[in-house]
Amino acid sequence: MHFLKKPWFIPSLLTLVLLTAGGFYIGSLINKQEPIAVDVIRTQLENMYGGTVDRILITNGVYQAEMTRGEAVYSAEVDAVTGSVLSLSQTGELKEEIPNVLTESKVREILAGKYSGETELISLNTGSEDPIYEVKLSKDPKFSKVTVDAITGKIIDETVKETTGENALITKEQAIAIAQAQLKGEVDDFSYVKSNDGGYYLIEIEAADEREGTFQIHAISGKIMSVTWDD
Repeated sequence: MHFLKKPWFIPSLLTLVLLTAGGFYIGSLINKQEPIAVDVIRTQLENMYGGTVDRILITNGVYQAEMTRGEAVYSAEVDAVTGSVLSLSQTGELKEEIPNVLTESKVREILAGKYSGETELISLNTGSEDPIYEVKLSKDPKFSKVTVDAITGKIIDETVKETTGENALITKEQAIAIAQAQLKGEVDDFSYVKSNDGGYYLIEIEAADEREGTFQIHAISGKIMSVTWDD
């Protein structure tokens, strides 16, 4: 180990270390590959899947992209250097937003001020040119269905409830008596429905024990055609 005492050894060793470290650094720069441009990745995804890339960012050498196609939203991961798609999954669906549509509670308030009945069923219909609410009423002596403009709250259409038919042999009172013979209670709703065989009555009765039944009674024969019980 006499060479350790040589005056030239220490400078030579430092030079060797610096050259070795520099070689590794230069080699790493040569081998390092730049990521593909974000616009190239965006175009690649849109061409591959026929969608639209709404958001894209790079993290740890991987592009994270959010894309919409049709009514669905997708999340994609792409290798930033090779451009390979690492993963693609659906993360949600687009929901069509209808501006200024009244809430169901607001429509109920409007109807409560115009009709004596109760709102039994309410549904928003967006299939027409303008969105509408279709409302079924109960306990109203005159109307059974109302159509409401979902934006303005204006009443578009009213379905008049018929209480009897021209050819009916059974009167309203007789039909109620037939129904109450099966279930004693208060009549909640009553309507007449036209049909090719003479029509029929629909009578809703609520008993004291909270049972509720809807009786379908033929308007000519008085026969009970069906009974529907509400749980």
